[in-house]
Order: sequence, then structure tokens, then C-alpha cells
Amino acid sequence: MKVMIVAGEASGDLYGGHLASKLKLLRPDIDMFGLGGRLMQAAGVRLLFNPTGLSAVGLLEAVRSAAALRGVLGEARRALAAERPSCVVFIDFPEFNMRLAGTAASLGIKSVYLFAPTAWAWRRGRANRVARTVTKVASVFPLEAQVYREAGAHVEFIGHPLLDLVRPATAADRAAARAELGLGSALGSRAPVVGLLPGSRAQEIRLLLPPILEAAARIAGAKPGVAFVLPLAETVPERAVREAVEASGLPIQIVRGRAHECMAAADAIVVASGTATLEATIVGTPMVVVYRVSRSTALIGRLVLRTPYISWPNILAGRRAVPELLQDEANGEAIAHEVLRLLDDASCAGAMVGELARARAALGSPGALERAARLVVEVSVG
Repeated sequence: MKVMIVAGEASGDLYGGHLASKLKLLRPDIDMFGLGGRLMQAAGVRLLFNPTGLSAVGLLEAVRSAAALRGVLGEARRALAAERPSCVVFIDFPEFNMRLAGTAASLGIKSVYLFAPTAWAWRRGRANRVARTVTKVASVFPLEAQVYREAGAHVEFIGHPLLDLVRPATAADRAAARAELGLGSALGSRAPVVGLLPGSRAQEIRLLLPPILEAAARIAGAKPGVAFVLPLAETVPERAVREAVEASGLPIQIVRGRAHECMAAADAIVVASGTATLEATIVGTPMVVVYRVSRSTALIGRLVLRTPYISWPNILAGRRAVPELLQDEANGEAIAHEVLRLLDDASCAGAMVGELARARAALGSPGALERAARLVVEVSVG
């Protein structure tokens, strides 16, 4: 059995690596190749190209990224025709993967799409295109499953893979996380901890770190003894962030990775919209979501988005479960105000934790990647 796996971003590489490991357990003789990163390669996937460093955020930025990947798409199409896998697994990476899905369909090669394009949020016509070209959609969100079924796709709801990688934090987990990060003993049990997660892309850091640091200064002024922890994504160069933090003079501890641990340790977090908001939803940490993009991207987004929310807890809840501060609203004063409200008002923080638990329940149950692997085998041999 031969399977091609195509992922173009760090999150896709993470899921692709775990999926490859599950496939190897089910079919030890499997031959896997495709596009992805080091985690997929470590799991036994023969890489044709690593596109994970070319990912972009925003509509115009995504167009530029797609232009850079045209040559890679040609290589992938040639490999698809030459290797003739029994199944192709597409993971997110929509502008690239939707084109490659068309090629696979024209060659009569079966496919599974994991993290299909977010047609429920914008460009709903993409669901129709996926329904025409993809054999099965492995759905991770209930709303996603509904939209793709309405478009005529064959859908199997598997739940969200993050439930296999992240767990809700208990009181013991939170105490252990503080101790591991060196926060508990130094501060005492009553000192608040605030997590700062400005994103995993260079553009996010450039646009979000300054207002987040301004907010941290305001919070420190209102809460003497507060500690901050900033987990750096593997994709973010440390030097520029460290220089900005040191220039601020604030008590901010920078750690590489360990985002889930930092979420568990924190009383509240400031987090860039994206997968990290979903991780924090599962952990159960009160949050303030922030985001900024270029003005042109924001303008286009307002015209095409079909959902009033951009953060996962609010999308899953169908209402404003957590604050979203976007564009000019994502300023130091507004961010600090929302964080201080969570730190000062236990009932407010508790209500948000309850909202997060209800949103988490919509993600299904653990075991999503094992279900996805079984689906890939089923499609391959069926």
C-alpha cells in the first residue's frame, strides 16, 4: 500500500507525522511519500519537498505564498502521476491541495482530506469543489461536516486530533506546570501568571508583540508581582523577540515551545487567533484573543467572511465566549483591560472556563488520528 501525504504548514506537519505513525502501526509494509516537514520525515514519510517555511496568513499573503509554490505544485503533480499511490491524504494547505486534488481525481487516484478548506467561514463554493474531487472528507468540526455534506461530499466526522495531543488542565496540572516553569516557588501561590502568545509567524510577531508588551506593562502596573511567560513557537527566531522583551524591562520569562504547559500555568493568556486558541480551549485557560493583519487583507476579509467570529472558542460556541480584539482594537489599553477583568473577577473567569468546556465538547472524543488512519486504509483498499 502506497500513500501520499501533503501538508504545507507546521500544524499540518504535526498531524501528518502522527497520522503516518498510526498508518505504520496498521500497515507495517506501507510506503509513504509526500510534502511536509521534519515530523513527517521522522515518522517515515519520504519527503519530496518541505514547504512548511512558506506558509502565510491573510488573503493577500496567501496569494503571494501560492505564487511561490507553483513550481512545487508541478513537481507534486509529476510525482503523483509517476508514483500512483493508492490514496492521497491532503492536510489543510487549501490553495495548494485543492489544485492537487483536481489532479488526483483526473488520474483516478482516491483521496482523503483532513482539515478541509474552511468553506463554512468564507468561499463556500470550495466545498462543492472538494465534493467533486475528493473521495472522503475526514471532518474535525461539526459545522464543517454539515457544510460539506450539504455540498454532496462523503464525510466522516472523526473529531479533532488536538484532543489526542492536549488535555484539560486539572488543578494539579496547573501547579505542576508552574513548578516546571519555575513560577510557583518564586512567586507564591497567590501571584497571578499571564501567558503571552503572539503567534507563530513573523508577520504575527511584528504586528502583535508591540501591543501585547504594552498591555503587559499596564498589567504589571496594576498587579505588582505578576509574572509573564512567553512560549516561543519553533518557527519564530528568538533574537528579535528577546530584544523587544528585554527592552521592555518587564518580568517576562521566554521559553522555547512548551505552549501547553504555559497555558496550564497561566491564570489568563493573551493569544493570537489561530490554532493556539483551540489548544487553550482544550486546556481550559481564560483568554483574550488578539489579531492584526494588513489593512488590505482586513478589508477583503470583512467582505468575504461568513462568520461573525474568528477565534475557535467563539466559533464552536456560536457566541462571544471570549473577547476578540481585532486590528486597531488590539491595542495595549484594551488588551490590559480584558486581562485585568479576568484576574480581578473570579466569577468572570469561572464563567469563561465553563464556556470553554462546552466548546471543547463539540470537538468529539480522543482517537481522531487513529480513526483518520483507518479511514485512509479503508479508502486505499476499497
